[in-house]
Amino acid sequence: MADALASVSNGKLYKGQLLNYYYSRRAESAIGVNGQFLITQGWFGTSPLVTANPTGGWDIADIPLDFSNEKLLNKFAECSLICTVSGSTISINATLPEADLPEDKAFDFNTLALVDNKGNIFGVLCCQQDTLHKGKLFTALMTIEQKVA
Repeated sequence: MADALASVSNGKLYKGQLLNYYYSRRAESAIGVNGQFLITQGWFGTSPLVTANPTGGWDIADIPLDFSNEKLLNKFAECSLICTVSGSTISINATLPEADLPEDKAFDFNTLALVDNKGNIFGVLCCQQDTLHKGKLFTALMTIEQKVA
């Protein structure tokens, strides 16, 4: 079985990636080692994977499979993830808690980290740079397609 964070973009607008950590934690959890693996939080911030394109817009680099907590920069918000499953597809909804952001302060955003119950990043979504603030809504709906042989 090989899972994938589904992406319909050609990589110019956004890229998503499940990390090596996701697979090792799922395997450990399946055999009762290191506790249960739970999909719990989304962290909003930036990463050096998204860079300005000199001709306009933003370039998104491939997300390394060893992306770690330290590589998420300028974290400014966290949300609880809403997860559902249908067949072999896990749907994940991450909504910016914009009401909790301070008044009159804007935050650069280009990276959403998916985090497990141990506080470690297991998946990453990078998108075109945006500015988020109180009063501006942002929701990402992602799916993990669990491939069955």
